[in-house]
Amino acid sequence: MSMKKKRLIFFILIYFIFSFSNSYSQNYKKQNLTNQDSAQIKKYIENYEMYLAKSDLRNASDFLNQIATIYWNRNHFEQSIEYFLKSLKLNQQLGNDNGIAGINSNLGMIYSDLGQFQKSVEHLEKTVAIRRTEKNTTIGRENLFNSLLNLAASLKQLGKYDQAVKYLEEALGYAKEINNIEKIAIFYLQLAEVHESAGHEDLARNYSEKYVTFYKQMQDEKVNKSQIAMENEMLRSSQIELEKKLKELELAEKTVELQKKEIQVKQYSSKADSLANNLSKAQLAAKFLEEQALHEKAERQRNRIIFGSLLTFAVIVAFIFYYAFHQKKKANIALALKNDEIMRQQSEIIKQRDELDITNKELDTTNKELDKKNNQIMESINYAKLIQTAMLQRETALDTYIPESFILFKPKNVVSGDFYWYTNKNNKVIIATIDCTGHGVPGAFMSMIGANILNQIVLIENITEPDLILEELHIGVNTALNQKHTGNDDGMDASVLVIDKKKKLISFSGARNPIVVIKDGILEEIDGDEISIGGTQRRKSEKFTKKEIVVKGDTYLYSFSDGYQDQFGGKLNRKFMQTRMKDLFFEIHKKNMKEQKEILNDKIENWKKEGNAKQTDDILIVGMLLQF
Repeated sequence: MSMKKKRLIFFILIYFIFSFSNSYSQNYKKQNLTNQDSAQIKKYIENYEMYLAKSDLRNASDFLNQIATIYWNRNHFEQSIEYFLKSLKLNQQLGNDNGIAGINSNLGMIYSDLGQFQKSVEHLEKTVAIRRTEKNTTIGRENLFNSLLNLAASLKQLGKYDQAVKYLEEALGYAKEINNIEKIAIFYLQLAEVHESAGHEDLARNYSEKYVTFYKQMQDEKVNKSQIAMENEMLRSSQIELEKKLKELELAEKTVELQKKEIQVKQYSSKADSLANNLSKAQLAAKFLEEQALHEKAERQRNRIIFGSLLTFAVIVAFIFYYAFHQKKKANIALALKNDEIMRQQSEIIKQRDELDITNKELDTTNKELDKKNNQIMESINYAKLIQTAMLQRETALDTYIPESFILFKPKNVVSGDFYWYTNKNNKVIIATIDCTGHGVPGAFMSMIGANILNQIVLIENITEPDLILEELHIGVNTALNQKHTGNDDGMDASVLVIDKKKKLISFSGARNPIVVIKDGILEEIDGDEISIGGTQRRKSEKFTKKEIVVKGDTYLYSFSDGYQDQFGGKLNRKFMQTRMKDLFFEIHKKNMKEQKEILNDKIENWKKEGNAKQTDDILIVGMLLQF
């Protein structure tokens, strides 16, 4: 294939990459608020005013954020900005850097949606400054990646390409440190887009080639194979079409050349005919005599050539016989040498075959040992499952305390990093939904540590307030893993519910986990605190907070880990997402608990099947109906 064709195919590849990366345009037309939206906003404003009157600025800011998010989702950008700015002031009074960074990030994205990129950059630069201080934690690093990516996108829109490249290269460095293939590929693609916009064709091509390399590696590990097949087919079709056009061009050139030659032949033929008509009879007679003389001379010359040719032929035949004899002698010598070489190679092959037989026997022995060890490992894992199963209460036993309830528990592997825990203490039902770092065997070890610490806190130390339970669980994980000295950063996300039937009151505290409450036909999401359990990055001033819900009439509660909403599937093989999960809760909440569990299970299984996806994470949902 010529260099020109290769360059043309390469630029088609660049075009497809940029087309796919920019193909998700958004429609920012303002949408009408639904009745549920209006009811939620009214409820959240009441809660905000109540907590503000109590000088509880943290909870007050949480409800302002929820109001702003509703407006944002419906593209009411001005109202969303108004409530985020109010929440920002409260978080500045609290000195809550995490809240300040998150709100500035949201404001940066909203201003970007509005096309006000300078304001977007101002807010996102504040976010990046705070997120850099959190880069040593997994969550902090993820937040920093997203902030740098959003900032670079706004700078690109302003034409500040050098600054955009600087931030993308910073993010790329962090991604390389932890060898995050997916992030590295994303940053290479963004760098290619910025350089393309800046007119740096060579750099754009260089980063695009790197993106393609990491994209392929990422696809081998994670991504949807059907999308790769589609992209390769499009490129192959483009290449075939290019080659077809080039062949058509070559054929057209040959056709034009042939037509030129035909015209020249006709011109020569026409001239010859004209010349013949102009010759006189005398000239024709003279030409005849001249041709006859030439013919006689040619006959004599032909006879001499025939004699000379016969003599030459005889000499050549003699030489050929001599040469053939000499070559046959050389061939016999070469054949003898070849036979010796064949015998030597045959001996070498026999030796290699014997060595290969020995190697195969060694491999067979090794495979048997590996099979034995694998069986031992699986026996150990299955035994660990028995231990974990024995540690967890039965899913159906929760209805002893709450008759209308269910637990949907679907581990990704044999053992799980998610676990549930419940008990009845001092006439209060205490329910915990825990998501430990990792899944499989590491997650299972964390779950057993967590369950034992909860037993100590509630059953032995008689602590029944949800915020205090989470505080003690954090201390217990720090101590059990010796995190101050080992640098271990593992931990848990959790939600704890304390149900006091006598007072008709629900107390809730969350560590990066929310709950969903549905009553009077209104769905409300109650956020937990942005603090994890375990690790050493937490500030001493940060404490878990308690939120209280008064039960009047039928109240539906849903507590969950992130496994259900993060499951990949569907026609486009994307995440299920929390919004779709909450809509499903609202749709089914009036059905009985057994039926709700079956619907949730069938829905996620069909979602996986539709996208031909495997289970991504452990799945845990606890649902209940409270009727006091």
